[in-house]
Amino acid sequence: MTGDLPPLGHCGLCGLRRHLSAHRSRWDGLLRLLCTPCFSVATATEEAGGTVEWRPAYTSPDAAAPENGGLW
Repeated sequence: MTGDLPPLGHCGLCGLRRHLSAHRSRWDGLLRLLCTPCFSVATATEEAGGTVEWRPAYTSPDAAAPENGGLW
């Protein structure tokens, strides 16, 4: 038996196109769509008291392209 996969989109942390889940930041309370690896990293970082540097908001097709091989 297989379940439904989360929707595809661009991760709010790494910028790659993957299946996404909603993550609510502990620091600013905003919901962001993150892939599973980034969801885990963001949660662990915030629980340890660190800050997460989120990907810039989408403004245009040129601004949404990942830099440095997929890292923002």
